[in-house]
Amino acid sequence: MPSSTSLLVTVTRDGVIESGHLGDVVVATPDGTVTTFAGDATRPVYPRSALKPFQTTAVLSTLQDLGLHPQEEHLAIISASHDGGDDQQVEAASVLAEAGLDESALRCPADWPINEAVRAELDAPTTLSHNCSGKHAGMLWAHAAAGHDPATYLETDTVLQQRIARALAEILDGAPQGPGIDGCGAPAWLTTTGGLATGFARLAAGSTSVLAAVRDAMVAHPELVGGPSLPDTKLMLADARVVAKRGAEGVMGCGFVHDRLGPVGIAVKIQDGSDRAAGPVIAAVIEALGGVPAPDVRRVPVLGGGVPHGEISAVPELSTRVTEAFGLS
Repeated sequence: MPSSTSLLVTVTRDGVIESGHLGDVVVATPDGTVTTFAGDATRPVYPRSALKPFQTTAVLSTLQDLGLHPQEEHLAIISASHDGGDDQQVEAASVLAEAGLDESALRCPADWPINEAVRAELDAPTTLSHNCSGKHAGMLWAHAAAGHDPATYLETDTVLQQRIARALAEILDGAPQGPGIDGCGAPAWLTTTGGLATGFARLAAGSTSVLAAVRDAMVAHPELVGGPSLPDTKLMLADARVVAKRGAEGVMGCGFVHDRLGPVGIAVKIQDGSDRAAGPVIAAVIEALGGVPAPDVRRVPVLGGGVPHGEISAVPELSTRVTEAFGLS
């Protein structure tokens, strides 16, 4: 097993390594076969928002059981950690409208949007501009459509939240632990990096009809899932074979369909929680598998005086390990 202290990412400035990041890198196939390239595939981790595509499957199943059929845009925004752009807020509001509700029903905290242009236009933070408002809107829609009190949609003993827990157990190959409480107020489940990678392999494969529907929605509308400056959106725009979702504290999951290997899932957890490091690792693995990584995710410029003087990038050894393990060298 690779060392749990493997260096994954370096930050260079003018040819000198200024900083480094450690972490876990795992690749899995839909049958649950896990290959560890750094760290420990069994380490408990809060994937945080990287679980949203799988939570969306439970929302979708609930709505379908009631004869309701969300549009692709709905599924994309429910799976999103959006940057608060106007189109994204409109889409989240559209999901609420399907439930006969408005922004006042959201129980995520008010927050400023990540999108700087939209932020400049606001006088105060709002719940709709919170990056998780789409997920909350989707949960509200399913919970209310089933006849339950909208005010209780985040309670862990509700039918919907229990259905989400069962969906996670099935998709991630093991019952999640917890829950804790996420920053947005929703239940936050613990799994492993191996489980997360398995889930993204199954998402890429479309192993069930609901996983396929969520995958197709995210790939068709990557701009709703994150935003133009965010790595998951950039990775999906660069290669249509990629479905990606970032989480807080240095977590990212990704599914990729390889011509020979078929669907694989990639999970990354950066040990110190740095979000800047997860994207370059995912992008390096995609590239090693023969995919097309977004250049400014694969190597993030380090600036000096407003011009590049270095980069944030995965260590070369990671790519070598991946290509050798899968016979791609």
